[in-house]
Amino acid sequence: MKPSIRSVGPSCLGVALWLCAGTAASQPLRVIRGTVFDTRDIPVPLVNVTVAGGPKAISDDSGHFRLEISHRNRVVFDLKRLGYMASRFSLDAGGDTAVMVLLLPTAQQLSGVDVKETSKSAPTITGFEERMRARQKAAGTGYFVTAADIEAKSPTRATQAVENVPGVTVRRTALDKYAIYGRAVGTGGDCLATVWLDGVQIAGGSQPVYDRIGRRMVASQELTEVDAYLLPGEIAGVEVYARGIMAPPQFLPPGDPNATRCAIVAFWTKHAR
Repeated sequence: MKPSIRSVGPSCLGVALWLCAGTAASQPLRVIRGTVFDTRDIPVPLVNVTVAGGPKAISDDSGHFRLEISHRNRVVFDLKRLGYMASRFSLDAGGDTAVMVLLLPTAQQLSGVDVKETSKSAPTITGFEERMRARQKAAGTGYFVTAADIEAKSPTRATQAVENVPGVTVRRTALDKYAIYGRAVGTGGDCLATVWLDGVQIAGGSQPVYDRIGRRMVASQELTEVDAYLLPGEIAGVEVYARGIMAPPQFLPPGDPNATRCAIVAFWTKHAR
């Protein structure tokens, strides 16, 4: 491609570039001084300027370059830079010369790059997400509630996150306390759901129940009060299994028959570790 030209002095060529030649017979070398700019008249740095079989140069921050040619014969220049069309121009035999070259921008297609997602979720949350994806593919069981689902409800307490979820019922146990119940296998009556919070059992079943700092608590119906443990805004997700036998093994406390016969509810918080 031949660049456009502009005169920068007397005896200038009006072809594919701006140049002005001046002869310096006393000089043994021919000096070529040039400036590269784009369509906005902005200097283009880091342009590779080469002469076939001769010297090379790279334009500086001001778009300037300088070459010393060992002869005064006709020379051919190539200019290349990523993001611009390659340009070629020639100079007839002569002396020292100043040139100005226009480079036209062009779209460059870069080689493809594989991007892999790296999950920064805590391991517990990752497990929840994996089980939810499996369920969406009909390869798993359970009912999953996401943080977006909870936010859409604008709940005022955590247990509202599982209200209207198949397989469980939320009932008031006192003036301001609520518990989660399932349907007992065989009897059809209510049973206390086994409740987990970030992988720790906090309520339900016949196993000992502990608070969030590891203190053992006395078993009673009111210990299923999840609302005392977390706020709705802290919940990252909830998974509900209508029968313990449908739940992953980690949610089945050893030796607890209630866990297999009744519902299991696992809450995960946004700060789970």
